[in-house]
Amino acid sequence: MKTMTDNVQKFVADLEAEISEQRLSLTDAEILLAVEAGTATREQIGEWAKTFYATTRNGRLMIGNFYANSPDDPELRRELAENLYEEETGRLSGVGRCHMDVFADFLTAFDITLEQARRIPSPLGDLPTGGRTIPPEDFYIELAAYGLSVEAPNARFCDRILRALKTNYGFTDGQLTWFSMHAVLDADHGDEFLKYVEAAATHATGLERVRTNTLALCATTKLIWNGAGTWQ
Repeated sequence: MKTMTDNVQKFVADLEAEISEQRLSLTDAEILLAVEAGTATREQIGEWAKTFYATTRNGRLMIGNFYANSPDDPELRRELAENLYEEETGRLSGVGRCHMDVFADFLTAFDITLEQARRIPSPLGDLPTGGRTIPPEDFYIELAAYGLSVEAPNARFCDRILRALKTNYGFTDGQLTWFSMHAVLDADHGDEFLKYVEAAATHATGLERVRTNTLALCATTKLIWNGAGTWQ
């Protein structure tokens, strides 16, 4: 008889295959493919960078909201707290700054200061980030979906776009720190979030709900990572 872990691993593998088949991953974003092909102009990359910053600069509040709604699980709370602390301060990784301030280093390549970046409006409006109550029965479903659609694939996105931005466009290491750090920091999040899928599987319809939520969130995440298409 298969263990729950075996079942969860198969479920995740099948779900990732479905995401790939439907081209819903953030790694399917047109900006990534255009940068890798060298067909995006520097002006288009700059437009993408501005939009990406504007739509994600408060995204860390989602982690804070998961922490605020977390069940009585000390290990889970510690992991969420460490993730949020790193996002806000960069002290665990040694970068020493809020991660989105690090992304602003990339914007300097387009003569955009951090102060100017903070005033860039999001074309998607105010995205939900925090202050929302998550029912206990939904907590691990939503956390697993977040990990599978955002955290885990972002490592691959960052690794690929980092190499393409350096090779095809000559951006410097200093300008690309946000990508290089997330290529490393997010690389092990797949295994971390597998635990949350396993916790969701304890509910009768947990895995199916993880699948539904993940597919929906993948579509939204791909739109955001593609800069809402404003660069095209």
